[in-house]
Amino acid sequence: MIPMSGENTPPKPQKAGHTILFLELAVPVCSFGGALLALFFSGPGSTIDARFFAAGCVLGSFALAYLAWIRPRKDIVALTTPIYAILFFMVPSDFSVNMVLELLYAVSLTILLVRMKLRFGAAPESGVADGKVLEEPLNTYCETVRGQATGLSPEAAHFAATGFARFAQGEYREAVAVADAAMSGLEPAAWPLATAFAIVREQALLLDASVAQPEQFIEFLATEAGYLAKPLPPGDNLHDRFEVSLDNALLLLYAAAWNGSAKDRPLLLIGQGFALKLYAS
Repeated sequence: MIPMSGENTPPKPQKAGHTILFLELAVPVCSFGGALLALFFSGPGSTIDARFFAAGCVLGSFALAYLAWIRPRKDIVALTTPIYAILFFMVPSDFSVNMVLELLYAVSLTILLVRMKLRFGAAPESGVADGKVLEEPLNTYCETVRGQATGLSPEAAHFAATGFARFAQGEYREAVAVADAAMSGLEPAAWPLATAFAIVREQALLLDASVAQPEQFIEFLATEAGYLAKPLPPGDNLHDRFEVSLDNALLLLYAAAWNGSAKDRPLLLIGQGFALKLYAS
């Protein structure tokens, strides 16, 4: 297995977790802090325009929007808060910016932050926000495969990345061609990458020809279950076996490519949304 290069080593989760916590605290601190400063400098003898402190609400809105953006499930309401902050506090309008408006907006941002954490899950703490590592549970699965798999060449890993990407984009004929090329050069290895390519090839042909599910199809063996992301369904459930076989094959190609081909990681990061859907299906 190809070792990871230094530039692709994930940042420490503790550091990423501290950054997320800092941003979460910044939402109420900036928004309420601006309102409190506006109150402090609103006296008759003050020479500072208290409206300037509305910038705290703007900063809090951008922090909230960023926290919504890095989550796998996007909170559209939180994502759009910077737009309203700019309209309320930065664009000239007929109504005046006052402390009451800032306080109400600060309360709204805090409520949206709590709502987002409860309804849209915790923000990733493993460095996903920097676009260099994977989201869970994909990251854990790739780490598991890396610990088990041996004998993977860089060429085979590149084929795995290309095959996954072609299938994810619906380019089934191209996925078949990639699988053929990969299988012709695969060396016997201690893990079922050849089976994964064979499953992807077979099901890509069926999808390209719009053929219904056959009675017999290629599957992983029970002895290969330790390399798979999803458990094998009961033997009498033909439909589930067919679908889970493809899900496991694509996820195994993804894990092989992630661990063995550092140059393909930008492509894999773009396609990780499709891989995560395979888990949920």
